[in-house]
Amino acid sequence: MNNLSDSVGLNHVRPDVGRPGFHTFVHDSEWIVDQFVELGCKWNRLAFSWPLVQPEADVFDWELYDRIVDDCAAKGVQIVATLGGHFDDPAVPAWAGTSLKDVVNHHPEHQDRFVEAWVKRYKDRITYWEILNEPKVHHKGLTVVEYCEKVLRPANAIVKSLDSNAKTLACAYNNLPVVGERIEFWDAARGHYDILNHHQYDSWGMFRTEVLPNADVAETQAFRDIADANGEADKPIWITEMGWWGTGSLTDTVFDTYKQFPGLWTPVLAAYTGRELMEHPILVREDEHRARWMEAVCPELLKIRGCEKIFLWVSMDEFEGGFEPDQLYGRPIPSHDVRPVDLWGIIGGDKKWKETAHALQRMLAN
Repeated sequence: MNNLSDSVGLNHVRPDVGRPGFHTFVHDSEWIVDQFVELGCKWNRLAFSWPLVQPEADVFDWELYDRIVDDCAAKGVQIVATLGGHFDDPAVPAWAGTSLKDVVNHHPEHQDRFVEAWVKRYKDRITYWEILNEPKVHHKGLTVVEYCEKVLRPANAIVKSLDSNAKTLACAYNNLPVVGERIEFWDAARGHYDILNHHQYDSWGMFRTEVLPNADVAETQAFRDIADANGEADKPIWITEMGWWGTGSLTDTVFDTYKQFPGLWTPVLAAYTGRELMEHPILVREDEHRARWMEAVCPELLKIRGCEKIFLWVSMDEFEGGFEPDQLYGRPIPSHDVRPVDLWGIIGGDKKWKETAHALQRMLAN
C-alpha cells in the first residue's frame, strides 16, 4: 500500500465560469492553498478553464492560475492539471465554437493552440496533465472515439513534445462520452496516455448509510479488472475524484432524496441562509459519516494493484457570490433572492473546517 501522505490529494474548488465555485476560485484560492499545507495535503487537482483563460482568440489571461501554481510550487503542493474547467458554461469559448464536438471536428487548431500555451507556461512546475474532466456530463454529443482521437491523442502528443518527462491521464473511464461504447476506449486510446483515471461516487443519488469501504473497493477493483482484460495491466490508476454523495447540496442534488426520509431528519426546505446550512443537522450528520468512510476507504483502495492516487472532492463549499451568513441559498423561491450553492467542501463556506478536514489531517499525519 502507498504512503497516505503521498497518495491522498484534494480537489481545488471549481473555476467554472457561470457556476457557484467561480467566486471562491477568484477570491480564496491562495487561502485554500494555505489550507492544503495545514492539512498536510501534498496534491492538488486543479482545472484550467479554457473560457476563463482565453476569452478571445488572441487573448490569454493566466493571472489567476499563475498565482495558484506559483503558490503551490512555493509550498510544496504538486498539481494535477485538468484540461478545461469542470463544468464551464459555456463549455468552450464562444469564439472557438458552439461545443467541444464542434471545435474538434471543425477547428481543432483552437484546442491545440490552447493546450500548447497551457503546457508551455507551466511545464516547469507541473508534470501531470489530465486530458478533460467528465465528457459524459459536460460535453454532450462528443463520442468515445472522438474523445480518444480528437482530444486525447493530440493533447497527449503536444504535452510529450514539450516535456518528455510529463505524464498524461485520460479522462475518468466511467465518465467517458455517452455516445458510443466505453469498450471503444481501449483500442482508440492505447499508447496515448500514461495513467488510467476513475471517479468514485458510490450509490449516486441514493441514501447511503453504510460507511464501510466495501462497495467503493469492489467498483475500483472492477475497473482494474477491465483494464487488465484489455491489455493495460501495467497502467496505474488514479482516482481523481472521490466523494460521499450525501455531502452534496442539501438544497439541490440531495433535496429530493432527503425528502423521502422525513422521519429521520428535520423537514427539508427549498432554501436556507448560509448560517443555517453550516449548522444543518443533515449536513453535520453526513459530514461525520464522510469522515469515518474516508478514513476507512483510502487505505483499502490503495491496496488495489496499481492504485496510486486518490483525490477527494472537494476543498471548500461553493456559494454563488461567496458565503454570506444571512443570504438565502438553494432552490429558487418567487420574489426571493436565492443563490445556488454546492456543499461538497471539507471546509465550509464560512472557512471553518468540517469533521472531514480534521479527519484528513489526522490521516495524512500518520
